[in-house]
Amino acid sequence: HLVLNGIFTANGSQDPIALALEEKGRVALRVMPMGLSQIPVSEVPLKPFGLVGIDRLRTLLDTSANGSESVGTVVDTQTFDTSAENLSDLIEELSAQGKGVIMTMGKGGVGKTTIASAIAVELARLGYRVHLSTTDPAAHLDTTLADRISRLSVSRIDPQAEVDAYKHEVMSTAGSNLDEQGQKLLEEDLRSPCTEEIAVFRAFAKKVDEGKDGFVVLDTAPTGHTLLLLDAAESYHREVNRSMSNMPQSVRELLPRLRDPDFTKVFLVALPEATPVHEAAQLQKDLKRAVIEPFAWIINQSMTPLSVTDPVLVTRQSSEARYIVEVKTAHAPRVALVPWMKDEGAIVESLTINAN
Repeated sequence: HLVLNGIFTANGSQDPIALALEEKGRVALRVMPMGLSQIPVSEVPLKPFGLVGIDRLRTLLDTSANGSESVGTVVDTQTFDTSAENLSDLIEELSAQGKGVIMTMGKGGVGKTTIASAIAVELARLGYRVHLSTTDPAAHLDTTLADRISRLSVSRIDPQAEVDAYKHEVMSTAGSNLDEQGQKLLEEDLRSPCTEEIAVFRAFAKKVDEGKDGFVVLDTAPTGHTLLLLDAAESYHREVNRSMSNMPQSVRELLPRLRDPDFTKVFLVALPEATPVHEAAQLQKDLKRAVIEPFAWIINQSMTPLSVTDPVLVTRQSSEARYIVEVKTAHAPRVALVPWMKDEGAIVESLTINAN
């Protein structure tokens, strides 16, 4: 049985944003895999408010609590200061350095890859050499960008390829002087789960090292190899020293570089909703424990800068205010808003952050 959550139907034909949102959902359903389209389906309509708390959860399957019949409480957003910076202005400020590392971080599904791509494209358009890469295996990075944008290169860190290369290097160095039994023990040791994290961590360090000569933009998984191993850096160092005669220079310099605000800029990406904001806040605490201070937050896919009239979208727009204010007052000294777009990739082609 397939449950389709968040189905949106526009109320009338007067709101172009609502019509675009409805069409986006229809397009997604039209390309549904055959296997899914042949099983029973139930649809849950998009609610105009966040489903946080028991009372809100009770409305999930209540169709009368959706749409124009009951769209929830509309908050007067004029009572909240939801003003924010433009992403394009932040990028222009970053460009003044001419080089360095830019990382986008946040929970899954908030648009880290899209934001990272937009930053990379804009820096390249400003005339800088930029390398865009991802350590997130779930990221949908557009590898064709490099063909369309001059001075931009794109790559993906392939965990399996990095593991194979790491194993080969360990066996050809630390394992070269071992007898047959010792080599078998080393091979068994290299089959442990931490081997992949070590290998990807080393590849990540190599990418960060490239920030010495130009801009490197990294789409980093929120709880992926990078952050996990930052907390376990000493364990990694011990492992490398045990298995290799020399630790790579890029690894030795990684933590100091990530902790250097002039070399590394971290953008925390979130949606204007409770869970993404609070998970990003927790991520920020983890980063600060690793002595890494985020540069700014980006609130993505926001209705706030847009002109909407559909009742559901008006209510959702008003519900965003509290989370934008929370980010501004409790979490981040600098915040940029990126509006909802029918084609999220459009931000890569044009950084039109304002509603107009």
